[in-house]
Amino acid sequence: MNRITTNEITEKANIRTLLLDDNGRIIDNFIVLNVNNNDRLLISDSSKISDLYKQVTKYIILENINVDDISYSYKRISIVGNGSCKLLSKILKSNILLSEKVFFDDFSFFIFIDKSKPIEWIDIIIQSKDLSKLEKIIEDNIPKVSDLNFKKFRFKYLITTLDEVIGINPLELSLIDLISFSKGCYIGQEVIARMDTYNKVTRKLVRLISDFPFEQKKLSTHKSKNVGQLLSILCEDSEINTSLALALVKNKDIANSIFCGAKPVFISD
Repeated sequence: MNRITTNEITEKANIRTLLLDDNGRIIDNFIVLNVNNNDRLLISDSSKISDLYKQVTKYIILENINVDDISYSYKRISIVGNGSCKLLSKILKSNILLSEKVFFDDFSFFIFIDKSKPIEWIDIIIQSKDLSKLEKIIEDNIPKVSDLNFKKFRFKYLITTLDEVIGINPLELSLIDLISFSKGCYIGQEVIARMDTYNKVTRKLVRLISDFPFEQKKLSTHKSKNVGQLLSILCEDSEINTSLALALVKNKDIANSIFCGAKPVFISD
């Protein structure tokens, strides 16, 4: 597996890693959990269940690895926000910082604390048959948010989803924590190493705000027709009466006046 992953996979720790193409662009972003000495669970961020299975199978044809798609056997619950670790430890009556697998009543589940995120983020991986048991316990103590409010939360912390960034170079997204520069070779490594060594990262992930709806994905300035692209749009936020977006903007144009179509947009801190 290490031949295709950007982070080093070991038997000692669970980890989040990327799968890149030959040009160093993102194919998948996934968690690797050590089940035992021989088996690992790969949990993809893709909205398409079979994508990771197809991609891994494609790239490991020369390795002695068996891959099975067991997507329907497991579910994921994400708990996010400052204080999440302390609160979940209290609910489960167990310090989740000390264990990667929790045994609770008559079932068990994996805990993955995602340190690549800018805010406390916990992923719980549980067998589908036990999901309802854990959901009841968690929902009695932690409020569930709507898809819209979760998207607002992501935008606030510049957190992208995989579907928004497939085909993008991870260094442009500040995903450097998902890349090991000391491990052996992996697909796309030469491109990543060259961009990092020679400071060739030309775009930056930003949050945009506009008084108008975003009309297209391409961004421009008075002098250039293409200074960046929108990755995701949040339609007008009634609370602040504006439209929001996550976008990649060229570093040299960060300080310039930026437009989407003919409408001005602004980088929001």
